[in-house]
Amino acid sequence: MSAVRLADTTLPQLVRDHLARSVPAGATVPATVRVRQSGEMWQRPGAKAMRFEATEDFDVARVSFAWRARLPLLGPLALTVVDELAGGIGRLRVSFLGIPLRTTDTPETTVGQAMRYLSELAWAPPAIAANPELEWRELDASSVEVSCVVGGAKVPVRWHFDGAGDLVGATGVRPYPVGKAFVPTSWGGDFGGYESLGGIRVPTFGEAWWQRAEGRFVYWRGRVTALDLLV
Repeated sequence: MSAVRLADTTLPQLVRDHLARSVPAGATVPATVRVRQSGEMWQRPGAKAMRFEATEDFDVARVSFAWRARLPLLGPLALTVVDELAGGIGRLRVSFLGIPLRTTDTPETTVGQAMRYLSELAWAPPAIAANPELEWRELDASSVEVSCVVGGAKVPVRWHFDGAGDLVGATGVRPYPVGKAFVPTSWGGDFGGYESLGGIRVPTFGEAWWQRAEGRFVYWRGRVTALDLLV
């Protein structure tokens, strides 16, 4: 492993300052950041919340992740959901008792998964400096753009910082499923509750939302319960 080096990066100052606050000086770069989460999900506005327990692995050197969740149904029965981006392909798989119920791996899914990785770098700050597939651009005094290329297309996400220099939000336009089609829709996530976990400083609370015509629909809300840096 090598040390996280700030001086050699071309990051915008906002990101450099955030990285310095998040990762101790001289810290080594792990191969994977593993985050454990618990929370709730909603399939549609007004639907009943579904509880989940999840483990998410972020690849530090490339745009790749895997989110594996268990959603209890009744007693020991539960749905298993895997949301991932691997080898440049995004997939969503839902199964029950090992039986596949749904698999989605469209180009729109890949774009959405790439945007998820870019926004959730809040939980994997070592990748900010170490991932060569990321491109950064300063937008204004409180926001930057981070992007990557998937499927031959550039995928951007905007990061938002508060007055203290913490990353508190990420936004973009993401394909939203409507029937069998996908509609470009404003999307984002909010972060808060920064604490030191696994030796780095990360937000312990997050939620993800779609901006629909009738208002904001929060479809995911969770808390980070543990974080490990894996070599």
